[in-house]
Amino acid sequence: MQSDYEKARKDGERAYRRAVMSGQYPYLPALDSMGQDIDRLAVRDLGVEEVPISMIAGTRTVGRQNAFACNFMPITEPGSEFAWKWSSLYDSALKDGIREPIKVYEYMNKFYVEEGNKRVSVSKFIGYFSIPGNVIRILPPKTDDPGSRIYYEYIDFYNVTGMFSITFSKEGSYAELADHLGQDLSKPWPEELIEELRSAFNVFTKCYVHVSAKNSLTIGDAFLLYLKVFELDSLLYDSENLIRHKIQKLRNEYSALSGEDKIELVRGPWEVGRGSGVRKLINLSSAYSGKPIRAAFLFEHKKEESSWAYSHELGANELVEKFDGAVEAIRFEDCSSEYNLKQAFEACSKDKEDIVFATTPAMMEACLKAAIEYPEMRIMNCSVNLSRSSVPTYYTRMYEAKFLMGCLAASLAENHMIGYRADYPIYGGIANINAFALGAAAFDPGARIKLVWASKKGSDWEKELIDSGCRIISGIDFIKPKDPTRKYGLYRIHDAGTCRADGTVRDEQEVENLAAPVYQWGPYYEQIIQKLIDGSLDARKNGAAGKAVNFWWGISAGVVDIILSKNLPYASRNIIMSLKRIIATDAASPFEGEIRTQTGVLKGPDSPALNDKEIIKMDWLCDNIIGEIPETWELDESIKKTVKVSGVKEKKL
Repeated sequence: MQSDYEKARKDGERAYRRAVMSGQYPYLPALDSMGQDIDRLAVRDLGVEEVPISMIAGTRTVGRQNAFACNFMPITEPGSEFAWKWSSLYDSALKDGIREPIKVYEYMNKFYVEEGNKRVSVSKFIGYFSIPGNVIRILPPKTDDPGSRIYYEYIDFYNVTGMFSITFSKEGSYAELADHLGQDLSKPWPEELIEELRSAFNVFTKCYVHVSAKNSLTIGDAFLLYLKVFELDSLLYDSENLIRHKIQKLRNEYSALSGEDKIELVRGPWEVGRGSGVRKLINLSSAYSGKPIRAAFLFEHKKEESSWAYSHELGANELVEKFDGAVEAIRFEDCSSEYNLKQAFEACSKDKEDIVFATTPAMMEACLKAAIEYPEMRIMNCSVNLSRSSVPTYYTRMYEAKFLMGCLAASLAENHMIGYRADYPIYGGIANINAFALGAAAFDPGARIKLVWASKKGSDWEKELIDSGCRIISGIDFIKPKDPTRKYGLYRIHDAGTCRADGTVRDEQEVENLAAPVYQWGPYYEQIIQKLIDGSLDARKNGAAGKAVNFWWGISAGVVDIILSKNLPYASRNIIMSLKRIIATDAASPFEGEIRTQTGVLKGPDSPALNDKEIIKMDWLCDNIIGEIPETWELDESIKKTVKVSGVKEKKL
């Protein structure tokens, strides 16, 4: 009908005017005019598929593009042959639908029409989700560019699901979605699951556009976060009103996820704003109406079996002792499963704990679910570089201590070879390795760091280091009660047959402890609780709406320290302690001056020091490191959950 054409044309004219006023191209973009030599690229005929209307971006050639505005609505004058054909097609589509497939090219997960522009225009005006199309995929060359890597993950996802509509803006999201649904990107998914996923995504799309704030996320990004909190069944069985209500609960999370610049890094307790009701330590016993403050600690493993859990347990003990009865610590151990975590948060909610500390990055997804389900619960997660508005994170700048360990190691390594045992290839941990290497290079330009990963399958890390000639080794940072050992921190291996200082000969291998970096979780927790008591901290509302907050404290805050052996030479102890005082005042950074990676120069000697976000997000290794960042498939199953949440892949610069 001509009246419907008039309505569609008005939509087109509005889109045309908006584009012109904002300086954008007002017509349909043509793939051929985008500066790419498209005809030289490889193609793949995918056959007839259902093409999402929302992903059709323009035309293949410049032929008919000026008949439509940039939103695919017509702008040709009424009464023209074009208008008559459009109206006739509209009447036919209302009666019988769109039956004849269009011909369309898919390039970088957008579609460009070669035949059937009017069919797309009519379908979009009616409100169809998709249109049948003979799809020809144009394959760009594979590069290390993030956009290219994401696109080829998209192709892997299409190969196992046949779905076009779900797109992501961040690398690794397709694998994350697959893992969340119990699948992977190598084997075809069950048809029933694919249909459920397609239906759920369509419902989510419809609800999301009604309530979402503008941000840089794709609908796929928002969809994946929703699944982490509310699961797929919610979209299949809940009413649309309830789904919109749940999406509304995630608005701040979407805002925080849409931009890494929105992460607020708090470098010390002095940067935490002071509230109005300041209470002194002497009044702690009456701080909460005479009741002790209850702090819950969630450990992924039993503290006897995990050195990480044990270090936080010591911190909890120090916290209780420091506040002398005004603070209680409640422990939940073995929280490695989703069920146990859920039970722990339910118990915390029932008992009205004042604050909950989840002590590993692997718990972040459960923390977010709990924060949405229990909006009055204060939750903090021990991690870095995880953007969650509802869950502030806390971690240490351990790289400061590692730099000092590297300096000391190089001053003692006679053969220039130093071993470094690493565990998790996660954000923050790579900075520790590089800081150690830079510290070693500062004292000995010829120093080489042999990097091994204890978490790799079948790893015999100690043998590998010794066979490489390393006798000065940076080992585990702390021991666990069930496995006491002297091989922690920075230590030296003395082989059997070598002489001691007193001239005697060693009958067997001996270990000499030299120094150790220290996580001071007790002072960390004490300062957080004090900020909570005096009104300076609300662990759920410390940042502005939509901003994720990360407490990233170091030596200056007293939460990172070093221990030096009394047997070290006086000069070594003196220079390391002097460097520590300099770092504590922020007068120097381990990451200032020229830095060279394994593949080239990162920055020159006159460049400014790397900023905090550049340090956190390191995904490269210094040029004096022998080794590489492992892939996820190389790692033990026990740590894959943490690596999936907060892991990095090596960047080839």
